[in-house]
Amino acid sequence: MHRVQRLRGESGDTLVEVLMAVVIIGIAFVGLLAGLGTAIKLSATHRGQSSADVVLVSAAESVKSQTYVPCPGLTTSSYNPTLGVTLPSGWSSSNVAITSVKGWNGSAFATCPATDAKLELITIQATSPDNQASVEQVDVVKRNPA
Repeated sequence: MHRVQRLRGESGDTLVEVLMAVVIIGIAFVGLLAGLGTAIKLSATHRGQSSADVVLVSAAESVKSQTYVPCPGLTTSSYNPTLGVTLPSGWSSSNVAITSVKGWNGSAFATCPATDAKLELITIQATSPDNQASVEQVDVVKRNPA
């Protein structure tokens, strides 16, 4: 019987070697996909935070420019934080609210005193409509121009 001799370059890969290569490539692929997914999610979160920040700055400017409301009658609805503010797409006035109003009592900001001290602390809060961003808030100090 005549034997066929193999050449050295025709030996091929074993099943174990091929499986190990597939496992290594699969792990690398899953890692890349997880990284891309995280980047996309964080991008949406950052966009929501940026929009909330822009809305808050605009709302603060709006509240500062509105007519002063004296402290004995001051409530969270005394000022409109979205008056004249152009909200980003998907936002509504319900995403921006005044959560607290306090008057100066002579030594600290507290619930409105009986007489107007001509200084108010107004807290404005914004929440992105998709709830991707954390709640952002800003405090505005408003004084009676008179």
